[in-house]
Amino acid sequence: MNSRQLRFYLTGVLLAAIPAAPALAQSAPPAGERPAPQTPPARQDAGKPNEIVVSGARAEVTASPDRTSFNIANDLNAQNGTLADALRGVPGVEVDLQGNVSLRGDAGVTILIDGRPAAVMRSDARGDYLLATPASNIERVEVITNPSAAMSPEGSGGVINLVTKQAKKDTRFATLRGTIGNQGRAALGASGGLSKTGLSLNGDFNWRRMDNDGELEQIRSRYDSGSGTFLTSRQDSTQDAHGRSYTARAGIDYDPDKKNRISGEFTYRNNAMYARRDDHVAGPGGVGSYDRVSDTDASNKGVGFRGSWRRTLPGNGHELVADFSVDTGSQRRILDGVTTPAGGAAAYERIGNRFDRTDYGVKIDYKRPTGEGRSLNIGYQYDLITTEFDFSGARGTSAGALLPVAALTNRFDFEQGVHAVYGTWSLDLGKVELQPGVRFEQADIRIDQITSGVRVENDYFRVYPSLHVGYELSAKQKLRASYSRRIQRPSPTDLNPYTLYIDPLNQRRGNPALRPEVTDSFELSWQLRSGGSFYSLTGFYRRSQGGVTDVVQDLGGGVFLTTRANLATSQRAGIEAIANGKFSKTLGYNASATFQWNEIDPRLGGASTPRSGTTGTFRANLTWQPTAKDYFQINGFYSGDQLVAQGYRQSGGMLNLGYRRKVNDRFSLVLTAQNLLDSAQQRFVVDTPLIRDRITQRGMGRVFMLTLNYTLGSQGNRRRSDAIEFEGGGGGGVQ
Repeated sequence: MNSRQLRFYLTGVLLAAIPAAPALAQSAPPAGERPAPQTPPARQDAGKPNEIVVSGARAEVTASPDRTSFNIANDLNAQNGTLADALRGVPGVEVDLQGNVSLRGDAGVTILIDGRPAAVMRSDARGDYLLATPASNIERVEVITNPSAAMSPEGSGGVINLVTKQAKKDTRFATLRGTIGNQGRAALGASGGLSKTGLSLNGDFNWRRMDNDGELEQIRSRYDSGSGTFLTSRQDSTQDAHGRSYTARAGIDYDPDKKNRISGEFTYRNNAMYARRDDHVAGPGGVGSYDRVSDTDASNKGVGFRGSWRRTLPGNGHELVADFSVDTGSQRRILDGVTTPAGGAAAYERIGNRFDRTDYGVKIDYKRPTGEGRSLNIGYQYDLITTEFDFSGARGTSAGALLPVAALTNRFDFEQGVHAVYGTWSLDLGKVELQPGVRFEQADIRIDQITSGVRVENDYFRVYPSLHVGYELSAKQKLRASYSRRIQRPSPTDLNPYTLYIDPLNQRRGNPALRPEVTDSFELSWQLRSGGSFYSLTGFYRRSQGGVTDVVQDLGGGVFLTTRANLATSQRAGIEAIANGKFSKTLGYNASATFQWNEIDPRLGGASTPRSGTTGTFRANLTWQPTAKDYFQINGFYSGDQLVAQGYRQSGGMLNLGYRRKVNDRFSLVLTAQNLLDSAQQRFVVDTPLIRDRITQRGMGRVFMLTLNYTLGSQGNRRRSDAIEFEGGGGGGVQ
């Protein structure tokens, strides 16, 4: 089979797979106009070494040794949607209804913004932030499944880097956006930029309102040794939520001379949510039945600053970069609930949770050419995370007679510092390119359970090697192979031994004895360019030890406790295919599919034998531009069952439509219909010899959004390439 036949076969398989799926949803967005930056402060143009740039009127992908970049400029759901909407369209990425992100089925995903960590992306509030924050300021999404040693190894599944829009040369513009939708949705936004010789300014402000209803159905069965049967209860819940989000960003790049660049960025976020929830529980034989009404007020605020200095030294690719960042975040949650047992008196309660977190980061990165086609990249990085938790709870017979409950009151502090030294060496040997690397890390962790008087310290030293190899088969085809060792450190809440009260039937508790998960990841990919089209096949294998997972225990009386534990081993193998191109001048396509096998050896109570299963994820996107001013889009997504330690989870899929009308050079409108089939739901199933639990969640509903855009000024020239370039050399990592 020649390359032309293989290309058409791959495209047909991907597009044919989608209609056979039970439901559809978002597809891979069009790809980026510019390649991945080697360091965040600098914005580089297309056509640099080590990159495959696919350009066209609508579909573009950029592939480099350690990442694949997707431009989301023409993803209409991202233009008037949230970060979660944008990520749902990226191959291999899944985002559930709570904003939890996974990459090829692995929930251990690190999310960066312009190559740098942010406190909100490391905290438990990440899902809420992704669901509420507009994606209009994101230019492209980079997926890095096997990062080089120049990047932090945090994230067993890999890294997702959100690259924001920057002011281009000779730019002076401002864009105003207004969005309105059903279910009380609305948004306002403004962004702008100014760029001239030696100075670049850019910024944006966004406000968003999201009102959303949700439903939950939980059928719970637990084995009763006395009767020798399973006792079953049912919980039905409805929730009416109202959210508000404010985000702002301002950035500056200043070049005092031709050799130095000073950059700074300030960010602000403020998300607030109010929710009314009604629960009805029918216990086995009427025992344990109750009704419950609760109101929750929650907020998430944060401020961040990032600064960098870049010094260009003599020689091509010779530079020194120093970065500093500080990011603070605070979460507040107050729950007022009234529980009325069947035939009993009402009980009142108030539960309060407070989280304060500060992240500090310092990085010094040095790149130096060491000969023809060779370069060395070495550096030092230090990351410090400090977190304070404060839980409180009170109960009583009325709202005015609440008394503190010791079991609901807790203080917990967490601190984690990581020192790292790394080095990568890039070699261009003609048709072969190599980039070996190694990273040394010392982690110091302190857990202080203040209320219980328990203090735990854990220090460990680890080595993380990486290797990227590229081989040029022809001017149009390339093979890439890579290896990377990754780590997934438990979060602060994973380590907190305090029992967190969720509702009368559900509690959650961390485990201070958790170890970090270590993953060895291998990949082999084939990439083909043909004109403005891009095709790839990637085989991957991952083996993990000590993966952290949820474990459900029966406390009796229908109350379940969810704790965290380390798996013994797990392994995952699969293949991912991407096809991106055009059927004609006006009709384009974007399709991807991931098929994988997963085996888990949990060594947990009630699940002591290995379990395995296969699953698949499909995406397809079709675009039609009949005129220069009209642009139509239909995209779909479906995800199969995902194996977990004690059961599996189901996500299903969605179908979305979009239309963009360019009225003139300044004014345009975008109309989208998300979840058109009202198929968005997720199900989590626990199935062990003693516990059977099935939770089905529905939310979102059909969402219709209309966005109006008005632009003032000029956004400068955008450089675009009409070909894919295969060139030698090693690639650098995101700094």
